[in-house]
Amino acid sequence: PLRVRTNASYERWDGARKMWGLMINRSRDVVRMGAQWYAPGTEKSGFLEEGAPLAEIDEEVKAEKLNRLSKSVWSFSRALARHLTPPDEDEEQFQKDVRERLEPAQAEALIASDHRPNRAMYDIGCAINDLPMHFMRLNQMDLDVAHFEDISGGCERIFGTPVPLVYSRHTARYLTAYLLMLPLGLYSGFGDSWNHIALVPSVAAISLFLFGIEELATSLEEPFSILPLIGISNKIGANCDELASFKSSLPEPPVALETTMATTSSMSEGVPKIAAPEPVVVEVEPEVEAEPEVEAVVTEVAEPKSRKFRIPFTKSRN
Repeated sequence: PLRVRTNASYERWDGARKMWGLMINRSRDVVRMGAQWYAPGTEKSGFLEEGAPLAEIDEEVKAEKLNRLSKSVWSFSRALARHLTPPDEDEEQFQKDVRERLEPAQAEALIASDHRPNRAMYDIGCAINDLPMHFMRLNQMDLDVAHFEDISGGCERIFGTPVPLVYSRHTARYLTAYLLMLPLGLYSGFGDSWNHIALVPSVAAISLFLFGIEELATSLEEPFSILPLIGISNKIGANCDELASFKSSLPEPPVALETTMATTSSMSEGVPKIAAPEPVVVEVEPEVEAEPEVEAVVTEVAEPKSRKFRIPFTKSRN
């Protein structure tokens, strides 16, 4: 029972750890795509229309929109960390952090929400919709945001369904009974020591290690009290802010105004259109196909053979 209980507790802790690790990756990916695909003038087709010049990017507006996206992504991890901890431990610090990093209206709306992670995901969606880019790329970013919902639901499943108390008590009773009977089993083995005195420290050491494993399993049952959720959230915020500030170090390709050239935000399906030359029409006389010769096939029809019929006669009675 002790081994089964320890494995069950470890699975809960490992599941929570993997979910928060996935949230770190998805948070970075959303901000990276927003910063890399930011391109005004390509919202409809994914590339510039024919003859249209390359749109100039207002760096101040871009920085403001990406900063809002980065802060919204951070607010989800911070709201989820607060959602998975007791109110008396983190509520005051949560409100302080939110008011420092978010806009006043966004911060107050997040604090007043009943389910704060859902409100944070809504703010992320609004920030994504405000970015100028092709709708297919907006859809790709929304797919990453959908993973936030799965992470939130998985953490709530672990947090809201603890290990049954009966299971924990039964394991403790089993362990206590085993350790009480252990001196009887080891008594004859310590006959060489004076008055079996070596039995006492031996049983005490075994009891210490076994009860330590039991205590370890009890701690792993609630993984969110062990994981550094606030530290992970702050790390996500710092990484997202850095991603939002990145600028391309590659030179921009030359753009010809008379043709339609793709911008850096061109979709894979948005292949740049190049003015095609006028088609040349060549008249070709159709070939007349010769009619195939038809050979006459003569079939002999056999004359039917005549058949003779015998008509029976009956004698009439006078």
